[in-house]
Amino acid sequence: MQGIYLIFIFAYICILWVTGLYVTRRSSSSEAYLVASRGLSVPFISVLIAGTWIGGVSIVGMAQGAYIHGISALWFQLGIWVAMIVTAFLLDKIMKDRKTYSILDVVGSLYDRKTARLAGIFQLIFSIWVVTMQIVGGGAILSVILKGKITFTMGMLITAVVFTLYNVLGGFVATAYTNLIHICAIVFGIFLGGIYVIFNFHVLLSTVDHFRPFGDLGAIQALSWAYINFTLGVLAQPVINTASSAKTLRDGKKGIILGNLIAIPVVVMAALCGIVAKKLFPHIPSISALPVLLNIVPPYIAVFFLISMWAPLMSSGSPFLMGATTLTVKGYIAPILNINNDRRLLMLSRITTLMIGAISFGLGFFVKEILREVTWIAVLLSAIVYIVFAGWLFKGIKSTYAFISLTGTLLILIFVFISGYQRVIHPIWPVTLFIFIVMLFGISQRMKG
Repeated sequence: MQGIYLIFIFAYICILWVTGLYVTRRSSSSEAYLVASRGLSVPFISVLIAGTWIGGVSIVGMAQGAYIHGISALWFQLGIWVAMIVTAFLLDKIMKDRKTYSILDVVGSLYDRKTARLAGIFQLIFSIWVVTMQIVGGGAILSVILKGKITFTMGMLITAVVFTLYNVLGGFVATAYTNLIHICAIVFGIFLGGIYVIFNFHVLLSTVDHFRPFGDLGAIQALSWAYINFTLGVLAQPVINTASSAKTLRDGKKGIILGNLIAIPVVVMAALCGIVAKKLFPHIPSISALPVLLNIVPPYIAVFFLISMWAPLMSSGSPFLMGATTLTVKGYIAPILNINNDRRLLMLSRITTLMIGAISFGLGFFVKEILREVTWIAVLLSAIVYIVFAGWLFKGIKSTYAFISLTGTLLILIFVFISGYQRVIHPIWPVTLFIFIVMLFGISQRMKG
């Protein structure tokens, strides 16, 4: 069976790389490479959005979360789903003009350059960490499925090389085209395999404890996950990058809503698969919750089920990788080095994509629990959302208060990690309190002035 898996994996890789090569000619400028010349239609926007939120965190990580915590793990994703609705509603404000490339432009329209660049660094850190999560998920899946042939490190390397290479070749256009392939493979495979294991092993009805709304997380932890991921999603760089690539803002809004609707049932199915795995394989490492199910499905289902587990890692990794590239190139490299030549900018964009992919691979050796670690790092994005919403609601707040808010967020995170308090109280709450106080003081000073 492993030989058949290898054939299908190799065939899928070939399809992706051929697609990357095919669209290379459409990425002959930096604008085309970074934002697809702002010409993508609703179907491409929708698969980019769906693919962004159907990844290692939402599939492998969700199955792992449901294996550990039951259906309550879905609170993690609920925040993203709500965030996409809010993002579509606020898109006119987020994309103030058609020159927007990244969170730097959004923050920069409200505060000074220093604050915008710090916000950009926060977003970049998070984006790279999410790419890392996809690579780790790829290592987990391939090493479990092809045990004895591929190690965890080899699985990480294969996953990283595959999606980094086609993005280096074709840029954001390649991301759009390959995500169309990924989403078709994911939806078909996850439901084919998921429905088979659910209806053939009849274990869901005997796992009542796994369907408690808050599970062993408790209401506070579950709601914290949802809230954090709401703030994570509203101004996420891949979503801004995707919206920037749409033909019109209206197309961007439609694509975001449609992509959200595609993602929801897929993630729910992954959670159900994690619960099935807990009942059938109670003593395996939790990160193997989804791939272990391949052992109990027929070969004609297993090959598609396999691809549906591996493809999300690239469908999510690609938008985050290209979002990080756009942020780095447009926000830092081009202005700092004063690069105006488009050919040089295009070359630097490709090199940047390659370097971010390599850095993410290296960070993969430090990941332990996917869902929990994402919620910790996501606090950096929460801070950005707070200062942006404050700037929208109360125009004229001095940049000093926004900068102090971001700096304080970083210091709080460092402190809770050094002290170990992140396992006692989630860092989102001290950060929220701190920023509320700082920005409230800034608002009062504006009103006095």
